Amino acid sequence: MGCGSSVPVEAVDQQDQQQKHQQQGQQGQTSPKPGAGNADKGPEESTKAKTTRARRLSYISNDANGAAPSATPTNLKYSGEGDGNEEGELEGADEPTVQGQLAPEEQERRTLRVNVACMSRAGREPGFKKTNQDNCFAFEKYITEDQSLFGAMDGHGPHGHLVSGYVKQHLPIILVNHLTLEKDVKKALSQGFCEVDRSLANSRIDCEFSGSTAVVSYLKGKTLTTAWVGDSRGVLGREGKRGWEAIDLTTDHKPTAPEEKARILKANGRVERLVDEMGQPMGPFRVWLQYAWIPGLAMSRALGDVLAHQVGVTSEPDHTVMELTPQDKFIVLASDGVWEFISSKEAVEIVAQYDSAEEACRQLVDEAYQRWLTEEEGVVDDITAVVVRFIHPT
Repeated sequence: MGCGSSVPVEAVDQQDQQQKHQQQGQQGQTSPKPGAGNADKGPEESTKAKTTRARRLSYISNDANGAAPSATPTNLKYSGEGDGNEEGELEGADEPTVQGQLAPEEQERRTLRVNVACMSRAGREPGFKKTNQDNCFAFEKYITEDQSLFGAMDGHGPHGHLVSGYVKQHLPIILVNHLTLEKDVKKALSQGFCEVDRSLANSRIDCEFSGSTAVVSYLKGKTLTTAWVGDSRGVLGREGKRGWEAIDLTTDHKPTAPEEKARILKANGRVERLVDEMGQPMGPFRVWLQYAWIPGLAMSRALGDVLAHQVGVTSEPDHTVMELTPQDKFIVLASDGVWEFISSKEAVEIVAQYDSAEEACRQLVDEAYQRWLTEEEGVVDDITAVVVRFIHPT
């Protein structure tokens, strides 16, 4: 099941497990009191917001009796509830945590520079003050002059903001050791993902029902290696004779993919959709325990999510490797707040309009935000993007 999976829940223990996790789900995902925070909202707007959250959430758990959640989710705890910063935060590249001395041969190999910016903007839900559960990082001159590291994370569950923050803080440091000691870059990135996942499980953060996606791109010379878990995506913008081309660096880890579903079923998990009050299926397929409507994770790979790891969800990343050419102009790493209403092609065309990574990043995030407002009548997911422009030698 990969490095992030635990021993499956045994059928003989299912009844005890169900009772235990129903109690934990109630404690860790208590819902706001009916009408709380919605005094100024009409019933139609409030119902619209709740139904949208039920369809869009990456994570949904059971009700107090272990039954499947309904489409009117007054009994659910939604990602991002609580206090938090709602303002956009634009960041340039962070200073590297560890930096090595340049050898002459490394200086000679330095043929590619980058211009990078990342921005994370909290979403909004009518009647709620939303915590931003996204995070991002960007390290130029990471370890040595010819290495850079970029990443975007999207947390989910009651403590998703803590999980994504933990990954932002610890994964770049952990990867220094693995990328220094391991020649196989894909293997080194996998080792780093698995180590930060184990570290999370042993941390003070309650990860039973909380986790995070992660998409990370590591640039060494002209070789770009991308590793990811979950549904945060990466895309490369390539300038061709017929215009701009979008090259997807990732594919979403959905529990319906044959390989992913087979792993989950083998671990005694279930892959099913929610149903509304009329008995009609709604929203994405989710991962559940065999005999309980928890945890309700809408992805098949993630960091954290201790309970989901028992039924086949893994922290083992997938990878892509590309040798950059002068036609490869930039990459975009982003949470699903960007990709919900913007295609890879559209994102590339937006970023291509700006020479500055900072301005391109701001415009992409603003466009995603406006589309959420238009499409979902006031409900907006957290939105995070990292834009890396490649400055090729002339």
